[in-house]
Amino acid sequence: MNVRTARKYAHATTAEALIGPNASSRPSVLAPFHSYLRQRLTDGVHQTAVLHAEIVARGYQGSLRVLRDWLAINRTRPTPSTAVRVPSARRITAWIMRPGHKLTDDDRADLADARRRCPDLDTVAGLARGFAALVRHQGTGQHLDAWINRARHAGYPEIRGFVAGLASDRDAVVAGLTQPWSSGPVEGPVNRIKTIKRQMYGRANLDLLRKRVLTTP
Repeated sequence: MNVRTARKYAHATTAEALIGPNASSRPSVLAPFHSYLRQRLTDGVHQTAVLHAEIVARGYQGSLRVLRDWLAINRTRPTPSTAVRVPSARRITAWIMRPGHKLTDDDRADLADARRRCPDLDTVAGLARGFAALVRHQGTGQHLDAWINRARHAGYPEIRGFVAGLASDRDAVVAGLTQPWSSGPVEGPVNRIKTIKRQMYGRANLDLLRKRVLTTP
């Protein structure tokens, strides 16, 4: 809070003394020079003293403090012409993990623009799409080692941690990417048994649980 505002509240004797015109509703003495100042900031001129001298020569009669306060806000504020819309992390992830033929033209263009603007994102997107291709296509196990070597040298701790998990169970991963067999038929009964176990947890002994597993369809 500005010290003058605090002083106004401290010295007020009645509530009516605090009610006055809204200062923000009055046009700023600097308003006629906003366009000129924004152009000068775009040109690379940021010195308060220089800008103050320039607008004084053009008829500005306000104080240096008003200009300084305005510059404190607008020096780092992007202009509408240069502001970039940043997609959410969820949307970028969806673009990366979705097969290319399922992306719209706009999605492909937006992903290409994001990858161009961020080299780290470009590297991670390439690795993620490479691993997704291994998973989607059968018989790709022989390419796993090449992908692991690329990922290890990428320099990202999260990816290196993922690679370490793959390498620790490499044979199983290669088999999963190569063999035509699927564990899907087993997952259904396993999930059914787990559901029954959770329902019976703490309520019955192992004999009753066994009977329910054997008799529940």
